[in-house]
Amino acid sequence: MTELFFPVFGAMVVFLVAVPLLTLMARGVLVAVPSQKNSIDRHGAPWRYALTIAPTLAPVLWLVSAAIHQSEEGAPLAACAIDHLGGEFCRDVVLFGLLLFAILGVGIVRRMKSARAPRRGESPLTSPFIIDRVRSVCVGHLALSPFANRIRVVEHGRAPVCTRGLIRPVVEIEADVVAQLSDEELEAVLLHELEHAHAGDPLRLFIAQVALTVNPLGRILESEFGRYCFAREALCDRRAVQLGADPLSLARSIVAVAATRPAPAFTAALGGHGVGGIRVRVHLLLDYAARWPGPASRRAPVGLLTLAAVLLAFLPHFMGTGPLDALHRGVESTALLLGLG
Repeated sequence: MTELFFPVFGAMVVFLVAVPLLTLMARGVLVAVPSQKNSIDRHGAPWRYALTIAPTLAPVLWLVSAAIHQSEEGAPLAACAIDHLGGEFCRDVVLFGLLLFAILGVGIVRRMKSARAPRRGESPLTSPFIIDRVRSVCVGHLALSPFANRIRVVEHGRAPVCTRGLIRPVVEIEADVVAQLSDEELEAVLLHELEHAHAGDPLRLFIAQVALTVNPLGRILESEFGRYCFAREALCDRRAVQLGADPLSLARSIVAVAATRPAPAFTAALGGHGVGGIRVRVHLLLDYAARWPGPASRRAPVGLLTLAAVLLAFLPHFMGTGPLDALHRGVESTALLLGLG
């Protein structure tokens, strides 16, 4: 039973002490940094997204990696305060890493079930006329042509227009939406969703939702996450214009899609974020019609957040596992003081 002290109480310290403290710090930074000037770019900045997910994922990622590193060495006994009766290996660390990963897995499973939950009437479209029209619009545009096989027309989807898929995103658009949009409006809509797919927004939003789900104080970051999601929609509007979409056509299509049916919260969907959000986006598009926003900046081959996550995971293997050792010994020492060892 003593082998369960550190895994259970260590995980409690992580999720009930460390994660909430980091969350409060992240919230303080997000509130303190001004965002009035160029608010769309600021709210959609990678560092704001990072502060949403880092309080949960950063400590869990580091500690799981450190636990793996210690299990590879096979000798984390120096950090143990409880006598393992001559054993050469402490299984506490392995169980601790597995428990952290299991807690994170609960959030992943919950979000996967939500993402895959069938919607009433959701089905692929078989009408060749509508499908051929979408394909013809794609073929007529240089950026959309390679993406044509990843556009699905459905009778009823999760949203009138959205981008779905964590690994290889696809665009899903309802047949009624296709029917009510002109070719220019349809092209603008697809270019907007193309940016969601290229940026991997479904995966970004999924990761953030998992982090907020398992974070005890995740609710205090939801408003910032909502601003980030709105900023991504506005930035995808701008990117679509930079790729050749007509700003007025995109504005009309946003209003038309929003009037069809509201999109679920925190999804890469064209018509979400309420009346206020639609008004701001239309206003920005009217500005783009009067003044072109300029060419888009090139993306780095490897995203900064991805690089940071990789470095964080490898850090214990190069710089040691001091914080994990301190947590391990502290929890077990407390257990001994309380007479539990």
